Amino acid sequence: MIKPCNQKNRNSEKGIALFIAIFTVLLITAIGAGMIMLTNTDTSISANFRDEQTSFFAAKAGMEEVRDRFRGGAANSLAGSLPAVKPGNAGAYEYVLNPNNGEAVTPWVTNGLATVYPDTQVCTELANMGNPCTPGGGPYAGWYNAASGALPLRYSDTYKMTPRASWKWTRINLKINSTSSGTTTVNRVDPALPLNALVCWNGAFQVATNLATCAALNPNYLPVYVMTTLAVTPTGSRRMVQAEAISNTFPTLPGPMIFDGANPVFNTPNSNAFTVSGNDLAQGGSGGAGCPAAIGEPALGAYNDPAVTILTGDANNRPASYVGPLQYGSPSVANVGSQLTMLATVGGLQNLASTITLVAGNSNNVYGNNPATIVRPGTDASPQINVVNGDLTLPGGWTGSGILLVTGNLTFHGNPSYNGLILVIGKGSVEKDGGGNGVVNGSMLVANLYNSATPPQLLPASSAPGVPYFDWSGGGTVSWNYDSCWSTMMNGLQAYRIVAVREIMN
Repeated sequence: MIKPCNQKNRNSEKGIALFIAIFTVLLITAIGAGMIMLTNTDTSISANFRDEQTSFFAAKAGMEEVRDRFRGGAANSLAGSLPAVKPGNAGAYEYVLNPNNGEAVTPWVTNGLATVYPDTQVCTELANMGNPCTPGGGPYAGWYNAASGALPLRYSDTYKMTPRASWKWTRINLKINSTSSGTTTVNRVDPALPLNALVCWNGAFQVATNLATCAALNPNYLPVYVMTTLAVTPTGSRRMVQAEAISNTFPTLPGPMIFDGANPVFNTPNSNAFTVSGNDLAQGGSGGAGCPAAIGEPALGAYNDPAVTILTGDANNRPASYVGPLQYGSPSVANVGSQLTMLATVGGLQNLASTITLVAGNSNNVYGNNPATIVRPGTDASPQINVVNGDLTLPGGWTGSGILLVTGNLTFHGNPSYNGLILVIGKGSVEKDGGGNGVVNGSMLVANLYNSATPPQLLPASSAPGVPYFDWSGGGTVSWNYDSCWSTMMNGLQAYRIVAVREIMN
């Protein structure tokens, strides 16, 4: 019998299949374990990110609550306790607390344990002012507001979220020239003034002053408030957000027809029956109840003295159609620029438009270009705020009450009737055609925010408005009457809004 010559080699390969199988199983197991580890790691990263985002948005929620409580009519309003002095003085800070389940929240204990959520940022902000934080206390005696030994205002259940948001406190203080870091001139509002100079809002942008109050700089300037909010989640994620809030005091519009800008164009109507009266009706929608004392204004309000000359020339074709108090002459035209205050700049007009749009949006009264109709034009008993972002054409016989803001061209057909404010802020262009009778009681302001380039370019915020345009063709007995009671409607729109937000790494 002859044996195969390769028998020995075949015998040496016994068990290799088992080895390969075991190795493959181990490899697959290692890959599976790695995938599980990567999945767990990814899950942990996602959970951490989610927790960080929860903390961030909780901080913003606290900031927004406090901003809303700046309003005088808000639940548990802070309006009467907002800081009136800049940092470096006693009572310069106000804390709003949001404790959960009876936990201790004492941010003024700046070196406290984590459970009391200390405000370490305030020490950083004021280090260069010579007020370093002392162990267990703040930067100087009486630095936060705790009048008569009472704790600062606490969280109001009116605002409580379910579950309660994880922000712990919000600090409120007036803004100074370098609020966030206090270390470089780059962050200063005005590099020429000290770090502790007070910052004010002039209706268009921030300005700094060495004076004690913004009103001392200008009666129409208002303070800028800084809100610093700390949020800490139950798992320990911490985020701190700082925001700046401003408010505007809108002036009463000084007259029935105001051309807010130099070199106005007023193509006057040909009808003798057309009249514009600056003699104050002071009636509003309540028949005069609660209205201010009547104060007459010129029929045509001009932006400056050269604009007075232009409008007077336009109105001289029928001077008797433009009447008002005797001091404004005939035709009744005068310079009202000083009364426009913040509305004398492009930035101030933009702020007014954005505030009105915000309020109108709460009632779904904001429209795009050329809406077919204004769904809720308003009545005297229920005036409405409507905003058209673009052109608007009103048909003959259209009536309404409240505030109407148009950013494009406003066209009246026939006989409009309106009680309240008509604000044409944007293109600053109004056209009226057709006949018929109509009455407008209140004020109309026309302001152009663009220059004369092709295409027009938005003017800088600090500049004067462009050329306002009003073209009137056709007859009719339409009359425009000044009513200061309607013209004060904007005063009720005062609300604080955020102009800057930053996150602080703490």
